[in-house]
Amino acid sequence: MDDTPSATGLTVDRSEVVASTTTIPQIVTNGWVQVGNQSFDMEFTCYSPGPGDVAAIGVGRHPDSGQPVEALIQGFLGQPYVGLTIGGSVRYEASFDAPLEVFVHDGTISAGAIEWLRGLDLDSAVGERIGYGAVFVSCGEYVHDLPEGY
Repeated sequence: MDDTPSATGLTVDRSEVVASTTTIPQIVTNGWVQVGNQSFDMEFTCYSPGPGDVAAIGVGRHPDSGQPVEALIQGFLGQPYVGLTIGGSVRYEASFDAPLEVFVHDGTISAGAIEWLRGLDLDSAVGERIGYGAVFVSCGEYVHDLPEGY
């Protein structure tokens, strides 16, 4: 068998051809958080510590800067909470002045029409208004105890 391509005049030794493949780790996500015009795909762990109470804690990376992103969604009866931290310092939280409802239905946790604030002062309930957004988490399973330190 002639391994010489006629168009180029080069000789190819098939024993020297090396195929290299690199496996790129695929990030598994089961939810997202939208803050204004920015969305964050995240990997969430879902918790169900008691009847009617759910929480989801998510981790991911900022799509532009690569900084770590962490989210907490809490659907405790009478105490809903949604928060997002970027790079360990920039915190976005749902406004105390706007209604917040966290829904649990068929293995999902979601909240819509969230009015996001940056740097929310818990005493005065004042922060910088960022815009509106939503959260969605698909929970394949629930852990029945909250993480240590919660």
